[in-house]
Amino acid sequence: MRKIEPLDPKNSPSLTQDIQNFWSRNVNAERIMGKTISQSKRGDKEYFAELEAQRYRSHRHLMPWIDSMATGKSVLELGCGIGMDTFSMAKNGLKVTALDLTEVGVTTARNRFKKSDFSGSFLAGNAEMLPIKDDTFDYVYSFGVLHHAANTEKTITEVYRVLRPGGIAKIMLYHRHSINELVHRITKVPFEDKDELCPVVRRFTTNEIEIMFKQFSTINQQLEYAYGEGYGKLFSFTPKPLYDILSKHWGWHIMITANK
Repeated sequence: MRKIEPLDPKNSPSLTQDIQNFWSRNVNAERIMGKTISQSKRGDKEYFAELEAQRYRSHRHLMPWIDSMATGKSVLELGCGIGMDTFSMAKNGLKVTALDLTEVGVTTARNRFKKSDFSGSFLAGNAEMLPIKDDTFDYVYSFGVLHHAANTEKTITEVYRVLRPGGIAKIMLYHRHSINELVHRITKVPFEDKDELCPVVRRFTTNEIEIMFKQFSTINQQLEYAYGEGYGKLFSFTPKPLYDILSKHWGWHIMITANK
């Protein structure tokens, strides 16, 4: 019987390793619901061009979010994957440090930076136990990652710890009361790969996020992204005004901006 990932998966000693193995096999953004985005070799110029075109075309709200961060400030990205957003932030003049649970993500991102005019620091590690001193960064950024952690609440505590006083967290987490949640519940198609269950895919309510971010001085939540290119022609043919209304009320992405 087909099923989707549970809201609160059972913890186990191997859970973080299971998460790492899943995302090492299913490198983020290389496939969308079973469709391969680029036929180019991983790390090639064409590979990044094709994956970034798909990412920012489908996630139309993402580049404005990245562009809102002030040039010259320091930013830590948690769950950088192959580093597409890291590269965009570096092009915008941010001082970037990026962490990922997978070696393939860190290696791919680091090698791209080595071939470019931009500098960045990359490390493999667990966002639940950051090897970083307190009060280090102006921003902590994470888009669509921390809901896949074995302990999401612990990662938010770490985000708060490594932010400087007055620093800003920009975090996207999945929304339970969304169109996408409803569609996956009806179709029984897994969220991250149509043929394999991801070990952890948490979906939150806005009230749960208020509680999880309670240590921050202010928190703003905005819903975005009703659905993307995994929905085929429906995404392309939905009029933007209608799409924006659907996203505002039942979006899959909770875009969180929280001040320390």
